[in-house]
Amino acid sequence: MPRVKCPTVNDLPVRVTALLLLICSQAALAGQQAESRSGDSGTTIRPVAVRPAAVPAGAAVKMQYTWHAVKPTSAALEVFVHILDERGLIVIQDDHIPPVGTSTPGWQGTITYERRLIIPAHLNDEYRIVTGLYNKSGRAPLIAGQGVSPLGDDSYQVGVLRIDPQAPWPRADTDQARSLDLSGFNLTFSEEFDGPLDVSAWGPGTRWIAHTPWAGDFGDARFADPGSDFPFAVKDGVLHIEARKDETGKWSSGLLASNDPLGNGFSQQYGYFEMRAKLPPGPGVWPAFWLCSSYNRRNKTAGRGGSVEIDVLEYYGRTPCSFTATIHVWLPRPHRSQGIAVTTKPYEASAGFHDYGCMVDPQWITMYFDGIQVWQAETPPEHNKPLMLLLNLALGPGWPIDKTPNPSVMEVDYVRVYAETESRQKS
Repeated sequence: MPRVKCPTVNDLPVRVTALLLLICSQAALAGQQAESRSGDSGTTIRPVAVRPAAVPAGAAVKMQYTWHAVKPTSAALEVFVHILDERGLIVIQDDHIPPVGTSTPGWQGTITYERRLIIPAHLNDEYRIVTGLYNKSGRAPLIAGQGVSPLGDDSYQVGVLRIDPQAPWPRADTDQARSLDLSGFNLTFSEEFDGPLDVSAWGPGTRWIAHTPWAGDFGDARFADPGSDFPFAVKDGVLHIEARKDETGKWSSGLLASNDPLGNGFSQQYGYFEMRAKLPPGPGVWPAFWLCSSYNRRNKTAGRGGSVEIDVLEYYGRTPCSFTATIHVWLPRPHRSQGIAVTTKPYEASAGFHDYGCMVDPQWITMYFDGIQVWQAETPPEHNKPLMLLLNLALGPGWPIDKTPNPSVMEVDYVRVYAETESRQKS
């Protein structure tokens, strides 16, 4: 921006002088802001490498991002990623924080990292990949590297995503050898669903309650109190959790938790936790098997020293060939999490029964599918309490449920928990 040369006060009448001084100060401020933004534009954005080049809907692709930074930016920035159709509408969004912070000394030179993107089942076309850097102050201008197309609003087309039903299916995370070994473990909890379900709305005195102990129901279907045939039914040793619409169009479904609000019920800090289930198909379904720190939820200070959530399974019907596993640390604040999208064979989770398991020990949290290790992360120090069990069929998670099958049913064969024997712990 050209510099503004301001006349001296002695050259002009007082009113004009004041006006010009205001104009000059605003111009100088604008110049400083422009220089600050241009200082951040020392980052070059390069094309995104998509592997494989084409996949069928429902599969996963790996997207490798590459940036070249002359120097760190003046403020922390995140990456926005919009996958756009031919009308310019966003069909997938993968905004994220880069693994190297942009305002740290590490953001210098060539920065390359990879993310995995799960393709929704309904997509079948070629889509533009548009990305850039932003924060609450707006988007940052970048230098477009060779093969990158600036779009005029500090966003840049960095490649294309091709969805082809004829493309070969990438090898799934679940297509591996079984590695789970439970020798040296004893069964400590077993729900086989061989008789009537021992459940009440809030307890006490039942094995399960039908709401989260903190009364934090979620999703687009209300978790109903247990009735004679809804939302839970046991048939031939299998629990059916049903989501259905009533005559007014409102959805209800079911959740089971092994703790009541006072922390009574089953919980265990370490060991192996497993559910065998068949998941419902269809957009909008959101079944889950998860573990949470156990304590008296009516005591407002009870969880402050540590409260974690381990999502062994979250399944989204819009991406039916994958599920997510996540570890959350809720307390002490701030919240943080890490997780992975586990890829399966085509429609594997809804085609039959499978084991979803989690081994928790003082060092590692390891996720399993049918005894196959699919992910591992370090156990956070905030995991310092026993874990209760939760399983549910929710709907939504932010996506439409207008095409969700009515009814939708999650089938659960069993829930089991194991603990190490003393002899194994000493070995």
